[in-house]
Amino acid sequence: MTSKNLRGFSAGIILSTGILAGFYYTADTDTKSVLTDETVSQYLSEKGEIAISKDEFTALKETQTAVAAPAAKEEPKTAPVKEEEEKVFQMTLTITQGMTTGEVCDLLQKGNIIKDSKEFLKYLRTNNLEGAVRAESHQVNSKMNFDEIAKEITSS
Repeated sequence: MTSKNLRGFSAGIILSTGILAGFYYTADTDTKSVLTDETVSQYLSEKGEIAISKDEFTALKETQTAVAAPAAKEEPKTAPVKEEEEKVFQMTLTITQGMTTGEVCDLLQKGNIIKDSKEFLKYLRTNNLEGAVRAESHQVNSKMNFDEIAKEITSS
């Protein structure tokens, strides 16, 4: 960039800043609405809501805790423990010639086999397996750990 171009660019920035400042300071600022009790009441009625004072709120909160406290003492509730079944995802991973290891890791993440493709790529690099990925179809599932997946995609 030549010095003439740089000066022209700088002059353009200064000019546009001046124009924006002029609009900002001469704009009509009376467009802001003032909140009044009437406008707030109208808004709340349109939404089907009401406003209460802090004293009313505190009183409601105290009655709620007073009612809830005896009920909690009488009957302690224990939630039944539900074991969430972990959903197992399976996929046939087809690795073609010329695919990078990063692309393979991204496919595994998209298939919900692994949670983080970068972590798996880091694992492959740490164990010197990045170049050993074989171009063929592989059966993998989400119960497999990094070691098992790596053995599957690098073994012949």
